[in-house]
Amino acid sequence: MNGKFSSIEAGHLPADADGPGRGLGHAPAAVAVVPSAGDWTTVGTDDRMRYCMRQLVDRYGFPPAGAAGIVGNLWAESAILPNRIEGSSPSTPMRAKNFAGVTTNFTAAQIMDRKSPHQGPKLPGVGLAQWTSPTRRSGLFRHVYNGAALGVDVLFNMDAQLGYLDHELRTSYSGVHQVLSSPVVSVEAASDEVVYNYEVPGAILSGHSKLPRADARVQTVFKQRRSPSNRALAAYQSGGGPVGPAGPATFEPFPGESFFHTGRKSPIVAAMHHRLVAEGCNRYQSSVNADVWGPGDAKSYAAWQEKLSFEGVDANGIPGKTSWDKLQVPNV
Repeated sequence: MNGKFSSIEAGHLPADADGPGRGLGHAPAAVAVVPSAGDWTTVGTDDRMRYCMRQLVDRYGFPPAGAAGIVGNLWAESAILPNRIEGSSPSTPMRAKNFAGVTTNFTAAQIMDRKSPHQGPKLPGVGLAQWTSPTRRSGLFRHVYNGAALGVDVLFNMDAQLGYLDHELRTSYSGVHQVLSSPVVSVEAASDEVVYNYEVPGAILSGHSKLPRADARVQTVFKQRRSPSNRALAAYQSGGGPVGPAGPATFEPFPGESFFHTGRKSPIVAAMHHRLVAEGCNRYQSSVNADVWGPGDAKSYAAWQEKLSFEGVDANGIPGKTSWDKLQVPNV
């Protein structure tokens, strides 16, 4: 078959057609992970830590101790929840106070388009690292991942946010990156470097200036963050199988071709939307009404079929069972 899937999208699979297609997955083959889109509040802390550790080590090349220093700080900032906003609870990561002090469930668009002092969450922090400043915050939503800027959908994509973090470290925080990349760095040194020169929480500031590393207040923060960093390393070293927001048993089963028609409204369509964006197949004009099937869905799904090497009528933008199963849409 020369690597092509020919005339099997809507019909029966040949015996050898369930093998991996080109370009599948979010990580190198050695990394046993499931797609990054989904509800991460349903995943245990150690599994969230292990997922990020594997990405940082196997995809971005950090030594385990350096990666653990990053992940421990991400836990302290956001509990490792990509859609967490500042002032929210881990169980309801997109619910916090607005500028009037009223606790509100925010949409992804309201979070992205936050404008002081009237629109969106009162506090600016967002995402895994709780990016706060206007430049870094807007950079998250503009970050190009798998060939596309995700916009609001970056809030639902763990991998894209880890990609943005790596981009920041390699460009704007090269000194931090150098420390974390050292093969002899300790977990404690890595954790301290991230909190002191990358995250810079208010607890280590006096006015707008950083307190000296030796200051007791800084040492207290160092101690607090070393604990989850060591936990992240232990979670990584413990091994374990695939981790993520949706295990194989919780993926949406194929609903049938007739399910996908213009105007179909369903959370399944929204979940599919986020997975297509995560796979770099974003052909949408916007994310408005993401739960309603329309032309953008068909174009984006066709891009996914082409990524799987389907062609002709098998890449017409209408989901078939083969491509749907490979997309691994989280159960809703």
